[in-house]
Amino acid sequence: VTCTDGVGTKLRIAFALDRHDTIGIDLVAMSVNDILTVGAEPLLFLDYFATGRLELGLAKRILEGIAAGCREAGCALLGGETAEMPGLYAREDYDLAGFAVGAVERSAILDGRSVASGDVLLGLASSGVHSNGFSLVRRIVGDLGLALGDPAPFDSASRLGDVLLTPTRIYVRSVRAALKAGGIKALAHITGGGLIDN
Repeated sequence: VTCTDGVGTKLRIAFALDRHDTIGIDLVAMSVNDILTVGAEPLLFLDYFATGRLELGLAKRILEGIAAGCREAGCALLGGETAEMPGLYAREDYDLAGFAVGAVERSAILDGRSVASGDVLLGLASSGVHSNGFSLVRRIVGDLGLALGDPAPFDSASRLGDVLLTPTRIYVRSVRAALKAGGIKALAHITGGGLIDN
């Protein structure tokens, strides 16, 4: 099972706050959580990091986050590609993409065909808004006239930007445990498309 994904416009919040230490966790989460939805165990991960000008300190913080995400997911970080592309990216901008490979026995693939009326739907708590939904999040923040340094409207003890940069939860351990226990018919990773599209 393979998956490729990115972090999306959550990067704009990382740029605005100059906080790049957890964005790599988001990158890993987006792919490994998708691999889980068919019952697969993530095995390996590769990253693609493109920037206008390579800043070693920044790259190190991002890669440390990717490594932390891989440890949490229990998969190997085998390598990746770093591309310097002045003229395409502004000097301080970058983009990330990730690619994951997982495995599942053919007989254990979850495809949702056996889901029926009367089945129980369970939701696992997220760590916050998952990546790939941040164009809408950023628009709402703008429409409400909020600043990333303001207290979060739903948590006045925390800055809005800090809450929004909370990394996407990696569900590998809890979902793999549930799969081993049996009875799971289907899984969905809720990201930018919400409940309907996922």
